Amino acid sequence: MDKKKVLILKPLYEQNSPTGCKMLRDKGYELIFNPLLWDYTLEQTIAACGDVDGVIADSEPWCEETLAAAPKLKVIARYGTGMNTVDVDACRRHGVIVTNCPGLNANTVAEHTTALLLSAVKQIPFFDASTRKGQWDRRMSREISDMTIGILGFGNIGQKVARKLSGFGCRLIAYDAFPNLKAAEEIGVKLVPQETIFKESDVICIHVPLLPETEHLISTDNINKMKDGVIIVNTARGPIVDEKAVAAALQSGKIMAFATDVFEKEPIAEDNPLRSMDNYICTPHCAANTYEDYERTGIATAQVIIDTFEGREPKNRRV
Repeated sequence: MDKKKVLILKPLYEQNSPTGCKMLRDKGYELIFNPLLWDYTLEQTIAACGDVDGVIADSEPWCEETLAAAPKLKVIARYGTGMNTVDVDACRRHGVIVTNCPGLNANTVAEHTTALLLSAVKQIPFFDASTRKGQWDRRMSREISDMTIGILGFGNIGQKVARKLSGFGCRLIAYDAFPNLKAAEEIGVKLVPQETIFKESDVICIHVPLLPETEHLISTDNINKMKDGVIIVNTARGPIVDEKAVAAALQSGKIMAFATDVFEKEPIAEDNPLRSMDNYICTPHCAANTYEDYERTGIATAQVIIDTFEGREPKNRRV
């Protein structure tokens, strides 16, 4: 019997998901790893996937071209929740099972969101940089308890963000296309239309999936509906934000600060004008990068591969 080959494209999986690796190696599978610290391009994915039976995927593209290059592929275990880089219709046509890991990284991402929010409201990066230069710029900031925090997307992550922020005594409002009324009542969040989030929020935290209707949701038109001096935090997907529109609003002062873990183009381009702005806070798509989350998600994705190869129905099947 041919040894099963598993292509693992989540960066640092081998180092940070030791239990998942052991589970796969104990089954005798051949493991092929992404040696980079970022996702493969379309061309790199096509070159790597030719004779693999299973994939643990990050955010590289799984489309007609990549699937056609992988005739033996049986399963894609998405390392995370977002499905925007997986063409589910193409996977269905090719008979490839697809799963994801909803909820496993929710606490990790919620913590990172809260950290970015606090850094932006309290201007921590600016104060750190200026103080290091010997400056003593003690400009004013605001109290979170006096703010309205708007949460766009009230799923697993949005709810955990709300729970963490509830201790600050701020007003919490949220929008979701499929609102969880019970969670909102329990946490003390007022569910409102999307327009209300734009108009009333001092801080907007983005937790919606990337869909055709959410691409460039943060646009010039919607920014113009926001309060002057609004703060935007994005730990969802980069293309939800029109970066050119945000850059212009940061320059004009319409947006006080933009804090993000995700970008329209990753890694962030050298010529991106946001990089030169001191009211821009960025981290390298690392919100889910904790030892705890890698361990949980490593085990979950490894189990999907094993269950599929052994003829069992994998958990969280999407195709």
